[in-house]
Amino acid sequence: MSRFPTIAALFCALFLCSAAVHAQQQPSASLSPAPQQAVTISPKMKLQDLKNVSQFIQGVDLRGTEVDAYLDTRKVLVEAAEAATKAGKKDDDVVTVTMRLDQGQNLFTLMQRGQLKGAEAEKWREIVQSLQDAVKAAQEAARK
Repeated sequence: MSRFPTIAALFCALFLCSAAVHAQQQPSASLSPAPQQAVTISPKMKLQDLKNVSQFIQGVDLRGTEVDAYLDTRKVLVEAAEAATKAGKKDDDVVTVTMRLDQGQNLFTLMQRGQLKGAEAEKWREIVQSLQDAVKAAQEAARK
């Protein structure tokens, strides 16, 4: 739980970097704004962990204003798990989940609010680490 400030700082830094890069790429006199590309991250995790985190966030209490964000984030997880299963991946195979940064943030927030057993702590940490690694990779890509 002590890594929360680190992850929050990474997400904030990535937003600032992507906003700065986007602002520099915008022409100064444009009649219509260029479509903004969403920043994506690609966390890697075992297929079983992907399925488990999708189930785990179902147990989180939501506020009414969070329903759309929850459904959007869960949809990404479920679709990635279904695609990997259809591709013949096994539960121990590592899969890459491509999601927008906001979906990654929502997943992290939902995971923070969920309750887990002590026996699940290591898996929880692995999933959070995969999100952190994906944000770092996106930051490095944005700098180039």
